[in-house]
Amino acid sequence: MASLFLLLFFASVEKKTESFSNPPTYTFNPIHHYERRKPVSQALSSEEENNYSIKQVLNNVGNRVTRDKGAKEVNLELVSLGQQFDSFRRRFDYLSLLNKGNGPTKSEPSLWMRDNTQSVNLNFFMESSRGMSAEEANVHAQSLFTQSYHRITTSNDRKDSRQKNHLYSGSNIRYQVQTHKGKPAIVDDIEGTDTSEKIVSWEGDKYVTQLFFNGENATSLREERYLSSLNDTGSGGQNMMMIVNSTIFFHGAENEETKTVSCQEVFRPVYFMNEEKIVHEEKLTPTVFSSQVDRVPGCIANVNVRTTLVKKENDTFVPSRNQSFHVMVDGEADTLLSRGLLSVLASALSCLSSDDVLKIEPFKIADELNLRRVLSAGRNDGLSNMVSVVQSQIRQIIDGAQNFDNVLSENFDERETNFIDGPQKPTVAMLLSGGVDSAVALNLLCQQNYNVTAFYLKIWLEDELAHLGQCPWEDDYNTCIDVCEHAGNIPLEAISLQDAYKERVISYTIEEAKKGRTPNPDIMCNSRIKFGCFYDAIADRGFDYVASGHYAQLLQTLDDDTKLMKLLRAPDPVKDQSYFLAALRQDQLKRVLFPIGHLEKKEVRALAQELDLPNKSRPDSQGLCFLGKVKFDEFLSAYLGKEPGEIIDASNGEVIGRHNGIWYHTVGQRKGIGKVLDPKATSKGPWYVVAKDPSTRRIIASNKYDENIFEETRSEFYVEGIKWISGIIPLQLRLKKEMRLSMKIRHGPTIVAGNLRIDSSTTGSVTLEEKDGGLAPGQFVAFYDDLECLGSSVISEKHWMKFKSDTTSPNTGSIKFDS
Repeated sequence: MASLFLLLFFASVEKKTESFSNPPTYTFNPIHHYERRKPVSQALSSEEENNYSIKQVLNNVGNRVTRDKGAKEVNLELVSLGQQFDSFRRRFDYLSLLNKGNGPTKSEPSLWMRDNTQSVNLNFFMESSRGMSAEEANVHAQSLFTQSYHRITTSNDRKDSRQKNHLYSGSNIRYQVQTHKGKPAIVDDIEGTDTSEKIVSWEGDKYVTQLFFNGENATSLREERYLSSLNDTGSGGQNMMMIVNSTIFFHGAENEETKTVSCQEVFRPVYFMNEEKIVHEEKLTPTVFSSQVDRVPGCIANVNVRTTLVKKENDTFVPSRNQSFHVMVDGEADTLLSRGLLSVLASALSCLSSDDVLKIEPFKIADELNLRRVLSAGRNDGLSNMVSVVQSQIRQIIDGAQNFDNVLSENFDERETNFIDGPQKPTVAMLLSGGVDSAVALNLLCQQNYNVTAFYLKIWLEDELAHLGQCPWEDDYNTCIDVCEHAGNIPLEAISLQDAYKERVISYTIEEAKKGRTPNPDIMCNSRIKFGCFYDAIADRGFDYVASGHYAQLLQTLDDDTKLMKLLRAPDPVKDQSYFLAALRQDQLKRVLFPIGHLEKKEVRALAQELDLPNKSRPDSQGLCFLGKVKFDEFLSAYLGKEPGEIIDASNGEVIGRHNGIWYHTVGQRKGIGKVLDPKATSKGPWYVVAKDPSTRRIIASNKYDENIFEETRSEFYVEGIKWISGIIPLQLRLKKEMRLSMKIRHGPTIVAGNLRIDSSTTGSVTLEEKDGGLAPGQFVAFYDDLECLGSSVISEKHWMKFKSDTTSPNTGSIKFDS
């Protein structure tokens, strides 16, 4: 899809729109601004013609994305664009921004010139690495030196771009780096050596090249390139620079210490050269003026924008309102769809001059780009705000505005978030979701005289799948705004933890599912994100507590003069969420408040009505916390695809069907399995999944799941990763190695009794007093002593060892149970 879109996207650039009679047309040069051709009809005034031309440019750019496509297709293409729109932190090929809208024309390499006044230890480095004399090294260090950067498209890049919903990383981006004379920028002919290996990689936002040399004296070279921006842009000017750190390693004999020599060079972008691609002395004056990076207000997604004005070659140096500049818009966003919108906007504005961009009415931009019909109201407002910020940045550069906030539109009502209502009040960071539970919890904290700041956490997934253009957070966030205003204008902040969520929760979910295990992302979200990364994000804010709308209770006790927090079940057995909190530690629980944990759901609903909350009638959310409107099977399909295998009858080993992937089924499952069974087998149902064999991609099913043959496999299992909330193994377990406990194997009111025997501090086995509906490796088990939740563990894959194949043929084997 992505490759096809790119082909259509670039192929459509030179098509002329036929919607108006005798429209003006344009020729565009990547450096020189477009030239307007006169229309046949001269009926329009010059101002009308100019406005018409601006509208036509925006229409043309928007039509490349929207023409003949429905809402879902447009949103998927925006996601595809977002995958290819690099953050400004990695854009060494800055001229690619000026080539937007120029179709398939090959982009010019982007030129960087060394600032010789900023070099550190360059002379000595050249003497040591190149064998230069002191005089030669000094001449080189003071000479005019440039490097050009051009994006390399590899077959892997094209393959990755075709993968549906591929996780964006940018790790495949590669650059061809040369001096202005066409030689490689990294010299690989160090005297007396031959290059044996070259490794290029990204380390964060650093572009790292490593060279390894053969020869009598083995050496290696490492160069780190990264972009940096200066913040002092009050009067306009070039604030972008590239830092190059070079280190050469001299590897001596086996017992000798490796010696290193390092240097640092600073490069700045140069936009104009003569025909021989040489920078002349008179061209060394800065010809580009950049704003600082500013966050776009009013967007739920975190969108940051930077505008760069490129001076036309014959214009004066000092920017003024009498000049017109080429416009480059760059930035970053934490969602693919928002990044795609930023890409489209950058493409459109690059085709206009700075004075034309200032004439755009921001609230009309979605209409001019033909995007309003396919975007949610929040996305359309966000696009409008992007234009407003770009216009403000242009004025900032030209007018030399010192304070960006003074030139933002008055429509941006950014509420102060460091609200202080008196030092006597304990401060609370309240996790607000938009649901009734957290809204009631917020109001209870206010009534209890806490100083509350509300936080809306953005976590990942639905936007990445571009679910029919609906912003996954828009309704929730708008509800949070209403709730905070209703509670007395409580400060509200949106914090993006999407990167952390992908790394710590989504990757875990995908890996567990791929192994055939049953993950629990909600438990991981609580322990790693809400009461983990969020703590880190607000660490310097000095909050006394973090509160949430969970149904659970906390009790502080003293144990040998040490304060311990006990996690207790909520009185509402259906809504009790202690199971989801069973993996928390003492250091996490000591800062937590659960304001509604002592209430039943009906009482919370009654309070919502009594308080007349804006969301008092809002239904409870269902399903996993990160999926939004995306179904779990859709999520698995997007990131794991299909991997068919056999479904085996547990009683005789016969093949009774074929599944599309072991991750689509879980132990104890009945609903849905009939769809992948052979018709003859279906009639003998109902069938249940009783085990999985990831090594052979087999699912083992039975239509005798309720019979005695499965009693042991449904009541005995091994556990791993045992964790105790107190941090200490219960005394009885330490003394006797086993203990009778109450347990929850999934969220809900069901509590079962069983015996835990430990083999080590983190592993053991469980015997339940009654059969369970489905024991699956990867499932969490929460341990209780009456009301107190003591800790948790995970069902081990050893549970599947009860199913062993005696097959001599893949199709005729039998399954037996091992005790």
